[in-house]
Amino acid sequence: MQNLTQTISKNLAKLRLQNRLSLDKLSERSGVSKAMLSQIERGESNPTVNTLWKIATGLRVSFYDLLQEDRQEIELVRHASCPLINDTANGLSLFSLFFFFFYKPFEVFTAKLQPQCTHFASPHAVGSEEYVLLSKGALYIHVNNTDYKLQGGDALRFPADQPHHYHNPGLQELSFHCMLYHACS
Repeated sequence: MQNLTQTISKNLAKLRLQNRLSLDKLSERSGVSKAMLSQIERGESNPTVNTLWKIATGLRVSFYDLLQEDRQEIELVRHASCPLINDTANGLSLFSLFFFFFYKPFEVFTAKLQPQCTHFASPHAVGSEEYVLLSKGALYIHVNNTDYKLQGGDALRFPADQPHHYHNPGLQELSFHCMLYHACS
């Protein structure tokens, strides 16, 4: 498996060129500066989760399109080999399990949120939804000006095309699963 920064760099350049987008145009569509996009394409920057979501939304592709190496027909996912994105500033680690493909408009992730940390998520594409499943502990999700407290075994579905955030009020790392549905237009 190649270095994740190199994979993201290669895929960003390929997808941007396939979509015939200049750095300026992608910057306009994604909200990520031209300088940052250029650094990522050159493999000189390790982007945050939110930056990758913004780029994917601007390119109108899935989060995974920026992380993928090669796709196999049958896919056994080993946690140790999952692409990992660390957003250390917000205490979030995101492990991609199953990824979006045009004929299957969803992605599945495992997320780990450090104690007392909050992760602020950027809005996803219009019409997208998130499905969050919590195994144990407590997780607060703020969406649509409302806080929802999930306890172990609870799940929440919500529109993900608006700002939302996750908060771990506990004293231990929290793990939850998230499925992101991409609305097809």
